[in-house]
Amino acid sequence: MSVTSHTATKRVGEASFGWHDIGSLAAQVGCDSAALAAAATIAAAAKAKVSVIQLLPMPLEAANAWALSMDPAISERHEQIRDEARRQAQDIRHRLASYGVAGDITTLEATFQDPASLAALAARRTDLVVTARPSGSIADATYTHALFAGLLLNSGRPVLVVPEGAKITLPIQQAVIAWTDSPEATRAMHDALPLLLNAAAVDLVTIDPSASPLETATDAGEAAALLLRSHGVNVAVHRIRSEGRAPSRLLLDYCRNVKAGLLVAGGYGHPRWREWTVGGTTRELFFETTLPTFFSH
Repeated sequence: MSVTSHTATKRVGEASFGWHDIGSLAAQVGCDSAALAAAATIAAAAKAKVSVIQLLPMPLEAANAWALSMDPAISERHEQIRDEARRQAQDIRHRLASYGVAGDITTLEATFQDPASLAALAARRTDLVVTARPSGSIADATYTHALFAGLLLNSGRPVLVVPEGAKITLPIQQAVIAWTDSPEATRAMHDALPLLLNAAAVDLVTIDPSASPLETATDAGEAAALLLRSHGVNVAVHRIRSEGRAPSRLLLDYCRNVKAGLLVAGGYGHPRWREWTVGGTTRELFFETTLPTFFSH
């Protein structure tokens, strides 16, 4: 591995977040509290409110041409889900009060609609949406990945993924930007500015950089860093050779080595079908990240 870097000038003063509404997805998995805690931390720093999206996937009975009404067992299960949701909503209100932030809860029942589409619709009403990623359950992780993909591709909002057991601390001491000269990485860098502006240090990391009509390979990332510096971000550029290693593993190893508190990355630069069938950096980062990871598409 070879690394080159250029150090930025120090930013001057503290920057305003400019966010007013932080979404938190309550997906009915055990780590929902991690998303709420991260959303509340950001809302407190930004003087914003938290909009909780309480998503209720409602089971359907098998198709039966002779059925004239819903199976009573299914109807009873729906009421159980609603009762559980009301208890969760009360707990969320208590938690928001303990965090000292304002908030509201929107409950969405996904019966005949795709849960991810409903979540994306609600997320469009926010500046940023936070979702948690379970660690212990493969089924829950697969389900939350489907929700994450729907949010990222269909909400038009950045998505902050918080792995179970992780938390975000503000201001961030060390942030890492996964840089490629692509629309997705550019959008992620720009969308994450409210967090990057107040970070003590930001590393812009580019792997196996190539030349473009505007930059040589040895200068890759400098134009992006220059833009960040013009905003007041304390950024350094690091160029890394992969030597055959997966970009996701390189990025996460780099984050661990520098003790990063946030990773910023563009999401789904390849078609989604390719990510699902043969894998890709976005999918791998979602399942493997151990720190809060900020995605934009």
